[in-house]
Amino acid sequence: MPLHDVHYQHWTGTHRGIWARRWVIAQNGLAACVQNKTIRNLVVLCWMLALTMAAVLFLVGQLLVTDSVVTQSVEKFNPQLQTFVRMLTQWLEDHPEISVGTTQNVLFYFFSTYLMPVGIFVLGLAMPSLITRDLASNAILIYSSKAVTRGDYLLGKFCTAFGLLTVTWLGPVCAAWFLGNFLAPDWRFFWHARAALEHVLIFGVAGTIILSALALGVSAMSSREKATPAAWFMWWILGGVIQPIALHTKPWLRHLSFSYDLRQIGLSTFRLGDDLKTAQDNVPILGQMLGGIKAETRDALNHPTLAGALAALALMLVAGALIIRQRVKPE
Repeated sequence: MPLHDVHYQHWTGTHRGIWARRWVIAQNGLAACVQNKTIRNLVVLCWMLALTMAAVLFLVGQLLVTDSVVTQSVEKFNPQLQTFVRMLTQWLEDHPEISVGTTQNVLFYFFSTYLMPVGIFVLGLAMPSLITRDLASNAILIYSSKAVTRGDYLLGKFCTAFGLLTVTWLGPVCAAWFLGNFLAPDWRFFWHARAALEHVLIFGVAGTIILSALALGVSAMSSREKATPAAWFMWWILGGVIQPIALHTKPWLRHLSFSYDLRQIGLSTFRLGDDLKTAQDNVPILGQMLGGIKAETRDALNHPTLAGALAALALMLVAGALIIRQRVKPE
């Protein structure tokens, strides 16, 4: 009789599907990223900014209450500011369906675009944890020897990048919207501000998907841990430097910056030009204040270069996919 039972034994454990294996890849990637102290601090900073944004929405909501602390404190300011606040308060009271939606749409556009660079910076710090280290350690061979395909591996890494952007960008923005409207003096704020949430989700989800895919392409460029973050930050910084120069020389060069292209998607989604016109038509004193906006700024708000941005981002994604196909494969 053999010392060990070599007969077949049916598996009695819990069956876990392919999504469990993909989640393990994503979970390990996220765990490796949060080991970086700078990334942890930036995540905390993003959620603190979300609380600040919720506080701003609370103060704006208090303008609806005529006897609130905010409106009473205006009496201490100069007469021009008192007149403006009184007219704004009256406008908010008479047309909450317009004022709430317009105000929150403008606020969340700027909050989303100002918070986006933090997510981009975090992706740069996390670049080695995506694909770079696996290329250096030949981990692709280990993944290929398991019941995990290249598609499963890439999907898990994509979820890692998507998760980082969710906790540093999309999540805080959505949380600020929910908390800010929860603290509003009227529950109807949720309904009046629904367009702002729709725009946040469209812009945030689209931007998160695009940035995650671009980050995978950059992280697959090299097996050296310092090379891929440097490439990501150089691309980001050079794009920002080129924008003002290209504006007066060759405007199409601005589309080499992925952050500029994403902002064009944001402008097309939030449509700030319509909000400014609505505010000018409803609040005369605000219309006078906004009358000093430069013609170039108005044109940029009303006519974002969406077609060029989408074409440039599509080319970037194709280039990233080609790099991944060439680099991420078992040898």
